[in-house]
Amino acid sequence: MSGEVLRVPLRGGLRATADAWLARGADAEVAEPRPAATVMLVRDGASGPEVYVQRRVSTMAFAPSMVVFPGGRVDPADHTLDPTTPGLADLAAHMGVTPEAAAPFVAAALREVEEECGVRVTAADLRGRGHWVTPAFEPRRYDTWILAAAMPEGQEAAETSGESDGHGWVHPADALRRAAAGEVRMMPPQVWALEALREFADVEAFLADRPQIARVAPVLEVDPDGTPVLVTALP
Repeated sequence: MSGEVLRVPLRGGLRATADAWLARGADAEVAEPRPAATVMLVRDGASGPEVYVQRRVSTMAFAPSMVVFPGGRVDPADHTLDPTTPGLADLAAHMGVTPEAAAPFVAAALREVEEECGVRVTAADLRGRGHWVTPAFEPRRYDTWILAAAMPEGQEAAETSGESDGHGWVHPADALRRAAAGEVRMMPPQVWALEALREFADVEAFLADRPQIARVAPVLEVDPDGTPVLVTALP
């Protein structure tokens, strides 16, 4: 998928949000992205790697009813993580930032995984996968690092935050098929991440991979027929 340009026509609520934003023209406001992190918890399944996902409840202000990985925004307390934490320097080097800059995102990732599904991982467990920014037309925007970690032995993932009404382990090909059929809803970063995961035979190979990471910022365009389209240039 590297170097590709994805064009995704917007439907339903996303289209309504995009149309309203476009209608405001020069007066359209662009919210400042909030720093955030999300984690692909992965494990080996019968037919290859599986990833843990959650479906956000329909009342959530951001991405209602969307299938996502555990994660959330960086909180003030996340800025207290020691930059010398084991594993942080190597992860930051792959992310292309300093340990000091990576620390709050890593702290948020560790905290959110434990809060949302009861799983404890460490900074040394995390691997970098991507860096995405919410499109300008969304009223809530996030500057999100996508990280990955193997599901620790002896632990179980479950819904623990009340922010989701469905959860479980999925094979990436099955999740992508269901999304293409309209059975589940996913945002472009999740689709992109699942596309990458399905190329690997097992979790060890996936976590050993060090992909190029570039900041991806999808932009809104309008097709000749008036359909708003989200255009994403992949690194």
